[in-house]
Amino acid sequence: CWGLNSSGQLGNSSSINAYKPVAVTGVSTAAQAAAGGRHSCALLSDGTLKCWGLNIFGQLGNSSFLNASAPVTVTGITTASGIASGSNHACSSLTDGTVRCWGDNSAGQLGILWPLVGAFYMTTSSSPVQVSLTSVVGMAAGLYHSCARLSDNRVVC
Repeated sequence: CWGLNSSGQLGNSSSINAYKPVAVTGVSTAAQAAAGGRHSCALLSDGTLKCWGLNIFGQLGNSSFLNASAPVTVTGITTASGIASGSNHACSSLTDGTVRCWGDNSAGQLGILWPLVGAFYMTTSSSPVQVSLTSVVGMAAGLYHSCARLSDNRVVC
């Protein structure tokens, strides 16, 4: 990774900007990478996920809100097949065709609503939550939205 590193989003255990690529600490078997606003994530070849950087919305998915300048393991995911990072959230497709998302949900980008006293409100989640989708084969995330490609080639957002 390279560029701005004010929140540790380069993952090299530092907060110093890098003008040339630097190695991400402890990641040597990455199958995919995704960069968010000020956080980054990697899908490892064993199906686990690591994220690092800013974590004020729980976008690292490790059940905390503490920033990390080195990769931390995303809680409870061992069968990831894809990773996508938005501004302050991330989503992963799993090998069983389902999706988990975590981080900021202020615009519904996690694809879930939480009930509160008979009404619905949006919040954040620092650990992955299941989205009501099946047959997902690909993910994409934008600033405040997420999209999935289904096995029948439809796209839902």
